[in-house]
Amino acid sequence: MELGDINERIAEILSAIADFLEMKGENIYRVMAFRKASRTISGLPKRIESKEDVISLPGIGKVIGDMVEEILKSGTASLYEELIREIPEGVREFQQIQGIGPKTAFSIYKATGASSLEELYELVITDRLRDFNELRGKTLEKVYSGIERALEKKRMLRLDQGFAVYLAVKDTLKTNPYVKDVVLVGGLRRGREINNDVDILLLTEDKDKVDSLLETKIEGYRIDIKLTTPETFFYDMFLYTGSKSHTSRLLELLENKKKFNSEEEIYNVLGFQYVPPEIREGLGEIELAKEHRLPNLISPTDLKGDLHIHSLWSDGTANILDMAFSCIKRGYRYMAITDHSGSLKVAGGLSPEEIREQHEELKMIENRLDGFTILKGIEVDILPDGSLDTPEDVLKELDIVIASIHTNFRMEEKEMTERIMRAISNPYVNILAHPTGRILLERDPYKVDMEKILRIAGERGVIMEINSSPERLDLNEVLIREGKRFGVRFAINTDAHSPLHLDNSLYGVITARRGWLEPKDVINTYDLDNLKEILGRRG
Repeated sequence: MELGDINERIAEILSAIADFLEMKGENIYRVMAFRKASRTISGLPKRIESKEDVISLPGIGKVIGDMVEEILKSGTASLYEELIREIPEGVREFQQIQGIGPKTAFSIYKATGASSLEELYELVITDRLRDFNELRGKTLEKVYSGIERALEKKRMLRLDQGFAVYLAVKDTLKTNPYVKDVVLVGGLRRGREINNDVDILLLTEDKDKVDSLLETKIEGYRIDIKLTTPETFFYDMFLYTGSKSHTSRLLELLENKKKFNSEEEIYNVLGFQYVPPEIREGLGEIELAKEHRLPNLISPTDLKGDLHIHSLWSDGTANILDMAFSCIKRGYRYMAITDHSGSLKVAGGLSPEEIREQHEELKMIENRLDGFTILKGIEVDILPDGSLDTPEDVLKELDIVIASIHTNFRMEEKEMTERIMRAISNPYVNILAHPTGRILLERDPYKVDMEKILRIAGERGVIMEINSSPERLDLNEVLIREGKRFGVRFAINTDAHSPLHLDNSLYGVITARRGWLEPKDVINTYDLDNLKEILGRRG
């Protein structure tokens, strides 16, 4: 949050400019320049103070540098203000409708004059959208079928967004003399990936003084504030954290006892093992807690490295050495550099020659790292027929090969399943990255028989990635539990494109805990020798 909200402000303005320019049909390379600059700035690990902080970054020249300086001085950019006079900011919301891109969003605005999802929805529910002759066929179908879901998504929060709102509330209340503590409860404390609101528990000795904080709204998100006193603080933490199916069963056993010195004591007085918040979902954890047989869930300190990291060689925003130093500061012992392969041109994918050039750089870098290991890797694209876009004579030179899908998401289930099956049958593929391809609140998973994929992965020793990016969290906890049943092992990776992204490992660990994973289930908790043994050639 402190990076100042200024980094986020700059990145958001540049992203908005990219959308507006694309809506207007501007040169695609200009659009891409603003979009890349936005991604670069959002991933910076330090607060931007002047244009000199960004002017030397990849893809940021004088024009965007001057714009950054303008935003630093005035909080906005003249180009952005010019564009929103022509196209209301709310028109960008139309892109939240499945299948609607920037150009179609603009055409809807030009045809209807609607400048927000809410205004567009009013046209839909009164069936007036059909009156606009400019809108026909698939565009109309997409709006009618997707706008309610888009409105619903607009009101929801990802895990990281919920945490940010909670921290903002906590910061706002830190000087309030009547508030003694501010605690996150509800689905967010359990680590749910998507939530309708932010449940917060306020500890106070004077409920009347803080009662006005109830049902507050911050930035359009619903904040559900509950009050507690010192006597019932831990009871209320327990009460408001677990799912209804978890909590209701234990409340029957507590028989109105509400005064405890910790949450652990609540479970102890019942003779149960303590149940971590992430698994209080009523999915068998109570029975295991009663028998003291709950798994020893993985924690952030168990991770010894990150196996999915990008650098300036493709679409990352930092060089390899800076990424390595950031990993070392986190206490990691190794990392894998896995830049994109050649077919993903938009991400600066590497040719076989460039891959080998990168390996020469890695040799020089490792001499400066005092025992820290950089694994040679690549993120190869799975082509529509299931083949990989990098020759096998290159893949066999690597320590780690990650395979993923970045194109042709709309295949039928049988076709997509066969595509992935062929890819993970390649003996050089170690990890399947972001396996279902979803982007939370933006893009649905592609159609695929994940049970079949997980079963084969378990049989063949293919690692399934838990992508820690809060936009993905893919695999989710349901598929993680399913995979564990088939003997699958996992890697908690950040898919980092900047040093700042390495912090996202927390979200991956939370998701792994919700999937009941222990350190032994996650390969990047292993020391380097054991990891290399696991990554040894299959087949």
